[in-house]
Amino acid sequence: MTGKLTFFGHESFVCKQFWLKKGYDFLKKQKIFNTDAAVVELGVGKNMVNAIRFWLKSFGLLNDSDNINDLAKFLFGEKGSDPFIEDFGTVWLLHYYLIKTNKASIYNMIFNEFRKERLEFTRNQLHNFIKRKCEEYDFNYNENTVNSDIKIFFKSFLT
Repeated sequence: MTGKLTFFGHESFVCKQFWLKKGYDFLKKQKIFNTDAAVVELGVGKNMVNAIRFWLKSFGLLNDSDNINDLAKFLFGEKGSDPFIEDFGTVWLLHYYLIKTNKASIYNMIFNEFRKERLEFTRNQLHNFIKRKCEEYDFNYNENTVNSDIKIFFKSFLT
């Protein structure tokens, strides 16, 4: 794995099905996530606003300056190819970018490294793996943060 590790940012929320489109539409109107108006406009709490922004970046739909990129326009634009993420191909494409961007490092670690060791695992085995990798990368490991990411990972794939 290259680059820095990133854990948390999701505010303990899995990515809801319509959040990516909702976030895209919000930004398309020249809105800014870091305002009180974002809570009202998006119709969610402040932590969810932060989570929507996090997931948009994690799925490779925004750059670090919160600018919408071509992938986001392709999927969610006026003539978007799959604005409501109904096609399995879109799900796989987003999954690819989730791993590629490494903005939510747990996904990259699991699908590119951990699965080489095992296909079936417990939370504890995953936790130990991540702890070991953090030490390997000389990354400041925080047990609560990693546990939160593991919880969100399992919620994302097992519900």
